[in-house]
This record gives sequence, C-alpha cells and structure tokens, in this order.
Amino acid sequence: MLTIIWAGGQPGKISELRRMTQAEWDLLRNDLPTNVKTYIDCDEDTILISHPDFSEKELLDISNFDGLKFSDGLVPVITKDENGLFLMQAFSNLESLELSQKESMGIYFSRSRNQLWRKGDTSGHIQKLKRILSPKDGSFVVYEVEQEGAACHEGYYSCFFREQDRSGTKNLVPEIPFLGK
Repeated sequence: MLTIIWAGGQPGKISELRRMTQAEWDLLRNDLPTNVKTYIDCDEDTILISHPDFSEKELLDISNFDGLKFSDGLVPVITKDENGLFLMQAFSNLESLELSQKESMGIYFSRSRNQLWRKGDTSGHIQKLKRILSPKDGSFVVYEVEQEGAACHEGYYSCFFREQDRSGTKNLVPEIPFLGK
C-alpha cells in the first residue's frame, strides 16, 4: 500500500491523505494536472503531490487520541518541521502517540520491526515534538517538530528528497540538503 499526501506546496499545507494500492495510484497519476510536483520518499511507499491550488485541510491541536481512526492499531503520521516542510510519513499506535506526547519527541511504531521507534535513537537525529494535530475526521496525525539533523535514514533533511517527473525519472531536489547518516 502507498500513502498519498496532497499538499499546497513543499513546504505547504496538507489537503488530503489517502492510502491506495500501486494499481490505484497508477490510474490516478494519469489524471493529475500537468503542473503538479510529485515527490517520492526514500522507501518509495509515500508520495507527496504538491500543487498551489490544493485546498488546505483544517487541522486541530489534539491532546487526546479518542477520535483517531486506527486501522489494525495504527494511524498514519505526517511529520513536518516548524517551517511546514514535509519531512516524513510513518505510523503510530496508541502507545507511541502517548509516549510522543509525554516525552515531547517523535516516537512511532515500526511496522517492519513490529516495535516502537524513537526517532534518533541510533542516528542521534532527533525530533523535538512541538504540536500534535489531526483533521476533524481523525484519519491521520501531524507531528510538528523541531528536526535536529536528518529526518531520513538516507541522510537527507527530508525523506522527500527526490522529485519524480511524468516519465518516472527521479531527480534530487536541490533544496533538500544531505546531512550525512
């Protein structure tokens, strides 16, 4: 499954988040306006579609997690820095959300390792959590963080360090610095 994020820019405001199959994405991408920018994350399982005409989804500060829509115990989390730059997308369970709130750190649930994942435990590239937001429908969460070092395990400040053109070619985004692993 892919996670698709619609945004009004990079940095920008979130318009929508949807999960879909590769086949669904292949059909949808043909119908996108020609002037959208498409960014691919490092694991190629999250796609950020950027266009200035995409509307902004209202996000609310949340302090409890009762209204969130968990699927198989997980909710998608979009992580942005204080300037609105999209850094990464991951998943959290209730425990990681509660710990993030308690410790003011970016803490997630690793699906591949099936365990909690504290951003920066091995790399030292931590996320100081400033705010937790969610749309009214509780379909996803946004962590607004102060990023120290690289958000991406590849060593880039953001996981969205490549732009994909219509032909499928992926090019580095010069505005996203490589900081080292």
